[in-house]
Amino acid sequence: MWVSVLFLVVFTGLLSVTSLWLWRQQAAGEGRSVHHAAPRRTATRRHANA
Repeated sequence: MWVSVLFLVVFTGLLSVTSLWLWRQQAAGEGRSVHHAAPRRTATRRHANA
């Protein structure tokens, strides 16, 4: 029984820490703009023409 209580405490702590970390990451990223598009560069050929 004590082993299951220990597992419950450990996993509850891990869940709390993870949710707090994700919440802080989301709050910190609200001010920044997100770039989803690919960069607008022309494709360059990497080999010489024969």
